[in-house]
Amino acid sequence: MSASVSQSQKLVPAQVGFLAIYNPSLGNTDETLDDQIVYYSSLETRQKKRRRRTGVDSPTKSSQEERNERLRKIGLAQGMVEFGRDFSDGKPVDTIETEKSRIILHELESGWWMIAVSMPNKNALVSNAKYLLSL
Repeated sequence: MSASVSQSQKLVPAQVGFLAIYNPSLGNTDETLDDQIVYYSSLETRQKKRRRRTGVDSPTKSSQEERNERLRKIGLAQGMVEFGRDFSDGKPVDTIETEKSRIILHELESGWWMIAVSMPNKNALVSNAKYLLSL
């Protein structure tokens, strides 16, 4: 960046809201839906684990909520990929930009997907900042 760039033009690194790796072929029924998710990590689950260690949250209640949240996010990602294929000659969606986040979908190998959701850094107090995402 040049020295003449004003305070309002600083780049602020984005935070990864969650990261997941999944394969839809690993779980084709409702009972095996969890088997599709090979890796999942999010800011919320890390924060809840910290609270559980301190005795604030109930492990069974939190784990069921976390499971539902994981399944909802992965299901939404699968739906976006399949919906996007209908409009792009079978090619999957790469990126979805919303007002609050950027969703990055990438097929690592045939059937193996990575999804990353970036969120603006909440600790940044720079007005009119441009968010930088580098994966």
